[in-house]
Amino acid sequence: MGAEARAGLAAILALAAAAAQGPVNPDVRVLRYACADGSTIVAGYPDAQTAIVTWKNHAYTLKLAPGASGARYTGFGLQWRTAGERATLTAGQAPLECKARPDKGSARI
Repeated sequence: MGAEARAGLAAILALAAAAAQGPVNPDVRVLRYACADGSTIVAGYPDAQTAIVTWKNHAYTLKLAPGASGARYTGFGLQWRTAGERATLTAGQAPLECKARPDKGSARI
C-alpha cells in the first residue's frame, strides 16, 4: 500500500471514529420569545449553567447567577431572567418583558 493510500485510510478511520462519538451536544433546548416591544429573542440552554441569548442580531453567552426565583443569567451587562414561559431581559434600560412563543416555542437542535 502506497503512502497516499495509507493517508486516505487514516483519514477515513479518523472520520469514522469521530462519527461514532455522536453529536457534541445532542439535547440543546432552544426557545423563541416574543417581547413586548415587538422584537424576538432566541435563547439556547446548552447546559444548566448557561444561556446563549440572541438579541438584536448578537449572541451573548450568559452564566447562571444567584436569583430569588426562576433562573437568572448574567454577563456583558445583561441580565436574563426566566420563570416558566416568561422571561425578562435587562440591559441598562427598562426591563424587556418576553414570553415563549408556543407556536414556534421550543425546539431541539
